[in-house]
Amino acid sequence: MLVDSKVGFVIAGSPLSLVAAAGDDIATDPYDFLGDGPGTEVRNIHGNATLPGQPDAMAVGPQRPEMVVAIGTAATNGTSTPSLTVQFQVAPDDGSGNPGTYVTIWQSDAYLIARLTAGAIIARIPWTPPVPVNLRPRFARLNFAIPAGTAFGAGTIAYAQVTTVRDDPYNFQASKNYSVSGVNG
Repeated sequence: MLVDSKVGFVIAGSPLSLVAAAGDDIATDPYDFLGDGPGTEVRNIHGNATLPGQPDAMAVGPQRPEMVVAIGTAATNGTSTPSLTVQFQVAPDDGSGNPGTYVTIWQSDAYLIARLTAGAIIARIPWTPPVPVNLRPRFARLNFAIPAGTAFGAGTIAYAQVTTVRDDPYNFQASKNYSVSGVNG
């Protein structure tokens, strides 16, 4: 699978603010798997004319890509006590080259302020086949859901980009449930 530089929902160096009106979700611009973005129709369809889309979430295979989402500026309370839920959403083509109804195919737990510290990785989203299986998404986006009546006073998403391999030393986080005798260390 090839991943181009456009497969990033929040590009490093261009943070996305988490500050919005109370209860407003913050969604990234949609990524178009097959065309040049919303409003453009796919022209390279051969055979039966059907709505274009990816049947398997961008060719999930032996090297399944992951989306990594990181906090930039630490989040602070604005209105009440907000939380943040990261949602990976896909949508089919609506027939005119625009996204149809978005469907959430993955979401995180609701993170409170204590978890939204600068530099924290808050999501590792695997690219999974969409459900229902006949969804055939053309567009994908990240939605940052904030409960009604709450808002952040500060905070940013530093980046949300696709990686084809885990880029962190996760094996260092394994428990040390062994001992070696006779070794000075």
